Amino acid sequence: MEIVNHRPARPGNNVRAFFDVRFDNGIFVRDLRLVETRSGLRVYGPTKGGETIVTIPPAVADIIVEAVAHERA
Repeated sequence: MEIVNHRPARPGNNVRAFFDVRFDNGIFVRDLRLVETRSGLRVYGPTKGGETIVTIPPAVADIIVEAVAHERA
């Protein structure tokens, strides 16, 4: 998995960054959000018109959070 096009979010809300991910199997997902929640950082898929268009399973989201945290360090 590769974190691509990591960009910080504007200050003032709980979104910390936006980024794209290229998975090892070739799937490329744009505009994932890194969000600070009460229980820590979470990854959420992109939305369009208020509808979620990509859902990330929690186990995969945890791996992505670790990769983004490593990228930010």
